[in-house]
Amino acid sequence: MMKSYVRMNSIHFQGKAWQIKMLLSQWQKEAGPTAKVIDVIHSRYKK
Repeated sequence: MMKSYVRMNSIHFQGKAWQIKMLLSQWQKEAGPTAKVIDVIHSRYKK
């Protein structure tokens, strides 16, 4: 089971490598190929 922890300035993943790779690929498709990691973190952070 994969878990992700999103904070204001970081993301932590726990899971199998293939799960993390799939999630990051999905986020890249949503954000676009030129998006920066920090922008993705901020768009996913919910206070």
